[in-house]
Amino acid sequence: MQTFCGITTDGMLDYLAAIYKLGGQRTRTANKVTTSALADKMHVSPAAVSSMLKRLEESGFVDRSNADGITLTEQGELAALQLVRRHRLLEVFLVKVMGFTWDQVDAEAHRLEHSISAAFEDRMDRLCGYPTHCPHGDPIPRKDGTLPHEELVAVTELIPGQGGVLRRVGSTDARVLRYLAQLKLEPGRLVKLVDAAPFNGPVTLDVWYENGDATHTLTQMLGSELAGQLFVAVEQEVAHAD
Repeated sequence: MQTFCGITTDGMLDYLAAIYKLGGQRTRTANKVTTSALADKMHVSPAAVSSMLKRLEESGFVDRSNADGITLTEQGELAALQLVRRHRLLEVFLVKVMGFTWDQVDAEAHRLEHSISAAFEDRMDRLCGYPTHCPHGDPIPRKDGTLPHEELVAVTELIPGQGGVLRRVGSTDARVLRYLAQLKLEPGRLVKLVDAAPFNGPVTLDVWYENGDATHTLTQMLGSELAGQLFVAVEQEVAHAD
């Protein structure tokens, strides 16, 4: 097995990647990572998490000494980003080359990410045209650990009439992704907020999509919780005609 930053077990890497995804980055501004949150993420007991955290802390990969909860060290964050990069590249490869759908790739990538070599990873990157984002819109870390940056806003933070290009979906739940695909709410679509009912009521969106040479508009309604998982790059004006 290839090692990342001296880490020799798959389990340690999985924990570091989970901490990163929960918000345990060194430069984060929110999302305090707790033992219970990490246990939920890893589907294990809090006691199992505490045991692994002790091991990671002794190895210099995490810091639990301050009030910010569990935080990755520089070495821990780099290792996490290397695994996140591999996972997201696999997701792109599985969609573009292998013909999987976006709701299938998270589980498949997780099964493969510890098995492939660095050469395989580089070949995937080339074959897929050096992608910057996974099929769900999450940024793919570069080899040096840096991330492409884009200012995104949740659909629920828009005002009626405002919209932009849907760039990211904050869920890897296969059922959610299949549902969003049915609504044509996938990264790359142009969307506009029509209305958001108060008190966490339903959200109404216009969605533009191509069919042959024509552009069409659909009006879709979804719950506010799901709408809050859709992130757009805001445009000043969103106006299309069928």
